[in-house]
Amino acid sequence: MKKTLIIVDMINDFVTGKLGSPRAQKIVPNIASLIKKARKLGIPIVYLRDAHSPDDKELAIWGEHAMKGTSASEIIPQLKPEKNDMVLEKKWYSGFVDTELPAVLKKLGADTLVFTGVSTDICVQNNVADAYFSGYGIIVPRDCTASIDEESYEQSLKYMKNIYGAEITTSDKVL
Repeated sequence: MKKTLIIVDMINDFVTGKLGSPRAQKIVPNIASLIKKARKLGIPIVYLRDAHSPDDKELAIWGEHAMKGTSASEIIPQLKPEKNDMVLEKKWYSGFVDTELPAVLKKLGADTLVFTGVSTDICVQNNVADAYFSGYGIIVPRDCTASIDEESYEQSLKYMKNIYGAEITTSDKVL
């Protein structure tokens, strides 16, 4: 099993900014610990981050957020990428659309993706869907994802498990 750790949208706007929440802030230490463990084990780390331009369709739904080239779109300092980590900008919920992610994962020889980040019921779930449709094994550590509300969070985890066969676990059991 060749795992790759995917950090979804742990950016300023979604953790402490415009669309941030206490739930998103709460998972930061768990993700930081998982990143540290992945680096120690040589597991590749890919950061996906929203980086919107004014004509992106998503802005019609959510308003202006995570604008490309602004601090709002930057990875939070507590999870700062290192030299060997990859950071890919995305303009859709899923990093599998209009990015280099599919080619990166193929080059890495990944067969199992570990998804962390926000929002469980939006960007994480859409990335999990595309990972499933692309043939990857999927692991979601529940203590490393968050949604704005508990009901959406639990429904999303259940959906990913039942529909995409995602293994829902905890960060201490992932790597």
